[in-house]
Amino acid sequence: MLAQEMGAILTKHAELMTAKHWTDIVQQLENKGLYVVIETDTNGRMMSPLGGLMPMPCKSETFAILTAEELAARGLPVGHHILCKTKAKTAMA
Repeated sequence: MLAQEMGAILTKHAELMTAKHWTDIVQQLENKGLYVVIETDTNGRMMSPLGGLMPMPCKSETFAILTAEELAARGLPVGHHILCKTKAKTAMA
């Protein structure tokens, strides 16, 4: 199956996915040494289901599946991450 086909299928199924379903998928990734990294540019925060604050979802998020080596190259510890994208600052003359 092509990535585009799977993307269309997952979009239709996502509404039916429970937190348990997503947890099972993420645990399968972990078992293979893969970790989800979400990069977002939102400044808003919402409460995490497990406590603490996390960035709110936004349309410009990017998702990546990285290995432990790729995380280390980015200076991140092993695990899943939600990162805020840094916006390039422009100098005013």
